[in-house]
Amino acid sequence: MRRPVLLVVAASVLALYPIGAGALLLTADGWAVNRANVRIWYAVTSVTGGRSVITPEVFAVLANVALFVPLLAALAVLVPRWWWVLPASALSIGVELYQLGLGTRQADVLDVLANTAGAVLGVWLGRAIHRRVIGGAAPAPGGRTTPAASPRGSADAPAGAPDDRD
Repeated sequence: MRRPVLLVVAASVLALYPIGAGALLLTADGWAVNRANVRIWYAVTSVTGGRSVITPEVFAVLANVALFVPLLAALAVLVPRWWWVLPASALSIGVELYQLGLGTRQADVLDVLANTAGAVLGVWLGRAIHRRVIGGAAPAPGGRTTPAASPRGSADAPAGAPDDRD
C-alpha cells in the first residue's frame, strides 16, 4: 500500500471506528450485545467448524481483543509509539466503570485485560506497517545520518569547506 493511501485509511479508521465501537460499548442493553455476540459466534463457527473448540464465552474474549486492534493500529501507523497502550487501557477501564454504573451491563476485569492485549497487538501491527510503508526507525539522537560521513566531520572536503554531510 502506498504511503498516502495508508495515511488516508488510518485517518478514516480514526474518524469512523470510534462511532461503531462507542455504540457497542456504551449501549445500556447488555442483553442485545450478548445476543449479537452469540449470533456472530454462531456464524463464524459455522463457517470455520470451530464450534466444538470455541465457546461463546471464549469468542467474547477474542472479540474484546479484536475490538482495540484497528483503532490502535491506525494510531500507531500515524504516530508509532508504544505508549498508546496506556491511554487505551485507561479507556477500557473507563468503559467498564461506565457499564458498571449503568446497572444493566456487567463490568469485567477480563474485558480490560483483553482490550489491553488488543491494544498491544494493534500498536505492534501499526508500528510494523509504519516501518514497512512509511520508513524505518529514526536515527539515534546524535548519531550520524550519512553512512559514509567521517566521524570527525568533513575536513577532507575540497578546500576544507563544509559539505552536505555536516
